[in-house]
Amino acid sequence: MASPDPYWDELGVAWCAIKLEAEPTSARLGSWVRRQSLLIAIGLAIALPLGVLGFLLGVYTIIVGLRTGAWFFVTRGMTIDIVSMLVLYAWSLLLPVRARENAKAMSDMIDLAILRTRRILRVIQVSYYACGILLVGGLAGAYIRASVGKPSQGPLVLSSLILGICATGAFLYGREMRRSLEKFSHLKQVLRSDAAESGCGGIDAGVY
Repeated sequence: MASPDPYWDELGVAWCAIKLEAEPTSARLGSWVRRQSLLIAIGLAIALPLGVLGFLLGVYTIIVGLRTGAWFFVTRGMTIDIVSMLVLYAWSLLLPVRARENAKAMSDMIDLAILRTRRILRVIQVSYYACGILLVGGLAGAYIRASVGKPSQGPLVLSSLILGICATGAFLYGREMRRSLEKFSHLKQVLRSDAAESGCGGIDAGVY
């Protein structure tokens, strides 16, 4: 029997099969949580040194620009510092959701998955700001260089294209994360409904 539930097939569960001990759903969710734990750990390991070193590099670039009168260096350093602070901010968003030791039951894993997905969506928003700042900073630096008779060292079209590709990738990943958030929120709602109801409501409990 076809189900009107839009997430029936993707979640792989029936309404009355959503229980704390539901093995298929719990296994899938546990696998997702473990993958996210690994990705978040990698992201944190990269973001912290990248943000700190980038900020120090930006400060150094600003100092060099002020000493030599190369204002495009100052612009470059400010851009690097702002983006580095955004990287550190993104790191701070993911840090509280890195652990999963307390997420044993399926309801706890759902809550953790929802929280992580929301934080990831915020990090994606931060990446948009970073791409925009890099684009504006690059254009401003190129204009300043050109105004003092020093053309840009690299093609602006190529750097703009790379930033566009990064922003597009972030958008596509964000769309996937929003779909995942809808699924997890739906699953949490069904779990609560199943806990409150004792019957199956006429739906075959054997369908997965």
